[in-house]
Amino acid sequence: MKIALIKQLNGTFKPAYDSDYEKTKRIKAGDLVEVDIKKPRNYEFHKKFFALINLVYENQEIYHNVEDLREDLIIASGFYVDRTALGGELVRRAKSVSFASMDELEFSDLYNKVVDTIVKHFHFDKQDLADNVAQYF
Repeated sequence: MKIALIKQLNGTFKPAYDSDYEKTKRIKAGDLVEVDIKKPRNYEFHKKFFALINLVYENQEIYHNVEDLREDLIIASGFYVDRTALGGELVRRAKSVSFASMDELEFSDLYNKVVDTIVKHFHFDKQDLADNVAQYF
């Protein structure tokens, strides 16, 4: 069962919609339930991330492929998984930024760390970068 909850000021959660409330009726008082809390992703923020990547791509001369830039920025920002290739070498793969793979909190952390990585490696001014992304987006 999947339901949306809203956190209240007193620290409790309440069902977000009537349909969610109906689902919770199946749970008896005192029942132990297990939850996996994920904050739904913001599509506009997702688009902002790709606007950031495209802006950097258009203002650099190292990469000839925007996907390679995106992958390297994600890895350099610490969002990767290691795997061992057939020959035994260690290969790093960028974590997926898909909605199913990353919740809003992790994606926000990724975005901020990618900005820091861009500032560090491409020597862009952080505020200038934010201003340009806002215009680009």
